[in-house]
Amino acid sequence: MSRLGRFAVKGVFWRHYLDWAVINLPFYVYPVQLVFFTFFFFFFAAPARRAVVANLAVVLPGSSRAMNYLRAFRTLSNFAWTISEAAIHKIIKEEFSYEIIGAEWLEQLGAAPGAIVLTAHMGSYDLGAALFAEKFHREIRIVRAPEPDRQSAEHLSASLEQAGDGAVKVDYNTAGALLSFDLLKALRAGEIVSIQGDRVEGEMGQVTARLFGHKVQLPNGPFVLALVAQVPIYPLFIARFGFRRYAIIVHEPIRLENTGDRERDIANGVGQWCAILEETVGARWDQWFAFTPIFAR
Repeated sequence: MSRLGRFAVKGVFWRHYLDWAVINLPFYVYPVQLVFFTFFFFFFAAPARRAVVANLAVVLPGSSRAMNYLRAFRTLSNFAWTISEAAIHKIIKEEFSYEIIGAEWLEQLGAAPGAIVLTAHMGSYDLGAALFAEKFHREIRIVRAPEPDRQSAEHLSASLEQAGDGAVKVDYNTAGALLSFDLLKALRAGEIVSIQGDRVEGEMGQVTARLFGHKVQLPNGPFVLALVAQVPIYPLFIARFGFRRYAIIVHEPIRLENTGDRERDIANGVGQWCAILEETVGARWDQWFAFTPIFAR
């Protein structure tokens, strides 16, 4: 079973194949390959497909189930293009065009003496991290949920670090309190920490919030860290606009004031984050790669 596991949806086989295709196949074959694999995973990754359809029913109220299946296919197609272009950047260092929305906040983030980047499962976070490290000549630490397959986790970590030329470091939130203390120390030392804040996975601390009028569980770690370290939270998203064209979208930072009422302080920060997340996901639902159910039934 361990040998067969590499062929599972999240197994390492597909990542190795993608790397091989980037090196060995001509660029004009990419669209054909991506259409094929979008159909393949649309049918065989049934739990992910159903999760996308269920999430879209909340994000786009009143939409029909049939249309949401077509939208799910479009989301998977965007995901295929995104991870493929990230592999192209990592392996053969092809150039990408990108625009910055919220340049003022990005410059502020680049100069910040310690900050948290709060993002979502959208666009190419590894490409975004590499571009950030290249632009500002700063290291960035990415905190991710653990991968179900150990080899996939090792491959992903190596890919992120390779794309950022060593300036991108990856931590998995399996170390519990030890990781929290390590991240707090890093923030106080002036480092940048990036965390995905649109869903809870594994043994993460969580907080109840409302998103699109529905109850959700979101990670509370970014808000606790920001409150204790007294550093700003920068909502940042990477969106794909076309063939090797991306946008880095940065919002005004969320600043948590320590009033002595920790629950209320965290709730204020979570509320601001949910408002930004709703706006971003609502406008770019086809790039929200939420392949697990987000909303409580």
